[in-house]
Amino acid sequence: MCGIAGVINGGSPDTLKQMAELQAHRGPDDWGMEWFAEHNAGLAHRRLSIIDLSSAGHQPMPNKRGNRWITFNGEIYNYLELRKELEGKGHRFVSHSDTEVILAAYDEWGAACVTRFNGMFAFGIYDVETRELFIARDHLGIKPFYYTQRGDLFAFASEAKALFELNGIDPDLDPDAVLSSLLLLWVPEPKTGFKNVWKLPAGHYGVFKNGRLTLTEYWDVPIPEATTTEKESDLVERLRELLEQAVRRQLLADVPVGAFLSGGLDSSVIVALSRKIAPSAKFDTYTICFSEADKKMEAMPDDAYYARRVAEACGTAHHEVFIESDINDLLEKMLWHLDDPIADGASINTYLISKSAKEHGTTVLLNGMGGDEVFGGYRKQLAAILIERYQTIPTALRRGLIEPFVTVLPVAIAGKGIRPVRWAKRFLRSASLSPIESFIYGFMYYTPDELGEMLAPALLEKDFRDLYPVRRYYETLERVKHRSLTEQMTYLDTKLFLAGLNLCYSDKATMAAAVEGRPPLIDKDIVQFAARLPAQYKINGQEQKYLLKKAAEAYLPKEIIYRPKAPFGTPLRAWMNGRLGDAVKETFADNRQAHHRFFKASKVLSMLDAHRKGTSDYAHALWGVYATAKWININAHKTSVPNL
Repeated sequence: MCGIAGVINGGSPDTLKQMAELQAHRGPDDWGMEWFAEHNAGLAHRRLSIIDLSSAGHQPMPNKRGNRWITFNGEIYNYLELRKELEGKGHRFVSHSDTEVILAAYDEWGAACVTRFNGMFAFGIYDVETRELFIARDHLGIKPFYYTQRGDLFAFASEAKALFELNGIDPDLDPDAVLSSLLLLWVPEPKTGFKNVWKLPAGHYGVFKNGRLTLTEYWDVPIPEATTTEKESDLVERLRELLEQAVRRQLLADVPVGAFLSGGLDSSVIVALSRKIAPSAKFDTYTICFSEADKKMEAMPDDAYYARRVAEACGTAHHEVFIESDINDLLEKMLWHLDDPIADGASINTYLISKSAKEHGTTVLLNGMGGDEVFGGYRKQLAAILIERYQTIPTALRRGLIEPFVTVLPVAIAGKGIRPVRWAKRFLRSASLSPIESFIYGFMYYTPDELGEMLAPALLEKDFRDLYPVRRYYETLERVKHRSLTEQMTYLDTKLFLAGLNLCYSDKATMAAAVEGRPPLIDKDIVQFAARLPAQYKINGQEQKYLLKKAAEAYLPKEIIYRPKAPFGTPLRAWMNGRLGDAVKETFADNRQAHHRFFKASKVLSMLDAHRKGTSDYAHALWGVYATAKWININAHKTSVPNL
């Protein structure tokens, strides 16, 4: 896990060095740069040493002929198998690093090498003879790859902020990113927070030559014409094999490995498998904790209790990280690291856990990221399925009795949140739509009318469905419109939600603490297996992640497997009633800051008032607009704000 940077046809050695320095948190162990003066091009690297800690793993690294150089971020988990195959073809190696294997694989197979890799990766390979740059990003988008182009100049980095070191590349805010962050709390790829910066899409490689970038998709989540017909017991056993294989691969490191542990199914099965595979190795686990008052208002299950049970059963060295509600300074720090306007409090949890892990000597953390997307674990997915049943109720009864009754119910009383009412109100927001539209619109934080009350008019010149974050869902849906509802939802979540939000904040937050995060549940082989499962093995009745839970019964007690689901988030509902709400009020009462060019403060303040009275649940919507406003203000002093 590292920070990479490169520039072709522009910049200077000093500029490239500064691009690397801005990413020093990603790689505190070593740094390197190779400048090709005759080409006005260069590659740079910041290293976090994980495999082969010796100087033989130094980057940028040349191939044996010296005509190709690589800067690489990530891990290739099957590099030992590939190395053996390449040695059989005559390649010789001087290090024990996977970086050298990538170079040899590219020499042997060209661009097709990426189809051979199992891992997480983002890299650039520059050929000094052909002046061709080859870039690639892993199958699911675990590792970030930002790039910009201006004429013949092309530059890339692990973080967008590094690109703004180049003359003429300015961080101009993209209004589509503001819309996206408000509606979703994140920005769908390939867009970023900035007009002139893009992300290389997951499962793509690119070639930049003669001033032109050509992108190629080399992998997609499989969309089979027919699902598997294997019997359930065989599928359970196959999934167990794949889980054990993925965890075994991702335990490989020359530094201490531990895990995030929420006490939920996904992280718990990763921990249990880690102990089964390497029972004698030291293994630390980390859990986030909140105050009793915060948990009461959030009405959230006690993750810490379940995490302790798993840690005790698995024999891990367990650590609890307590998080306070006064997080303003930390929010600004995280927004700088995130680059994009991502308004998910889970990034703060992830950073604090990673920081604690680093302090305790753990450099690699396994996590349960992706289980909900791939196996159908989100409540929004189940809600879309339940929409069909709800719509069988006579219209007069729904609209004349049920919906008016739910509308007037409070979401909190005397400092205690009422989860069923929150869920019911959220459910009814999209209950009149088709199931797939209820899925798309149901987890957006503003309706079209509310958006109009919130935003400057110039941001809403298009129909709601044509707005960038909404349009991206319909564009992606086209690929699976002939499949079942469950398949459509898991595909959309894996392609958009996983890459655009969860993997993005996970990478940035762990790397802010110089820790490598690894997600075994989205091992390429597991994702391809899950894509071919019939819908009932993902959501069976009201049982979500059905097959994964069956597989987990070999490793965990049912108390853990079938516990109430809890999101990996923060108690925003409680915090909005305290200091966080005060900060929101103070921010939107100040009309001197740049965010006032985008948002109508009166709408934000009325939402805050309703939330604090307990009549409506606006916690995440308020957090979204607050974090987006902070992101705008952080970037506005060094950029031109759109004239709205």
